[in-house]
Amino acid sequence: MRKRKPLEIKKKILEVLKKEKEISLRRLDIKVNTSYQTIKNQIEELIFFGLVEIIKYPKNEKTGRPYTTVKLKKS
Repeated sequence: MRKRKPLEIKKKILEVLKKEKEISLRRLDIKVNTSYQTIKNQIEELIFFGLVEIIKYPKNEKTGRPYTTVKLKKS
């Protein structure tokens, strides 16, 4: 399996976000088929360019643990 370029990963993240609207970082790493750390790194760059935004929730209804989602930023 060849290593994907960061641009390919960012494109895939944006494709998923166009369909999902808002998604947790954990689910996003599964859908993009890459590691959680890679998702976090690529999301940071997308935030810098004003394409996405992070939303932090204090508690998940099912697990009671905090979680983070990402969504496309409205233009």
